[in-house]
Amino acid sequence: MKKAFLLLAAGFLFVGASKAQYERPIGSEFSVGITGALPVGDFSDYSSFGLGADLKYAYNFDETIAATVSAGYNNFFAKSDLKDAGFKDVGFVPLKAGVRFSMGGLYAEPQIGAAIGTNKGGSTALTYAGQIGVMASSNLDLSVRYEGWSKNDVKNGFVGLRVAYTMPF
Repeated sequence: MKKAFLLLAAGFLFVGASKAQYERPIGSEFSVGITGALPVGDFSDYSSFGLGADLKYAYNFDETIAATVSAGYNNFFAKSDLKDAGFKDVGFVPLKAGVRFSMGGLYAEPQIGAAIGTNKGGSTALTYAGQIGVMASSNLDLSVRYEGWSKNDVKNGFVGLRVAYTMPF
């Protein structure tokens, strides 16, 4: 399943990149996205799939560089055998800032921020992400990212595929 997800994500990017002719306009833009997520590392022992939604604001200084801020919600579904043992799904609210480097319709975007746990007794962890993507059209943004959380010696993360609708304003 993980290999199929990663192949699908890579396929979206390559198809989008082959047709991408869109460059982002200078100024502000807003996007609304959904993310399918595959937990990696030790986190994959707890959950096999996650789903999230986010809002992102970007200010494009020119065609190549932008500052971004984003907020959203990610839910990771506990594996069924763990649910039977009383474990619950876990939720996080990631708040991140980043810098997007674009070349034509392709881009890379490192981000850093905080992930706030929404479950009872949840805490806040450092979050970091690296994202590569493509503007497939003037409104369609496709990207793949790795996002990790770190608190004390616990590190969790996921690989996600984000599909977003983008609107300049």
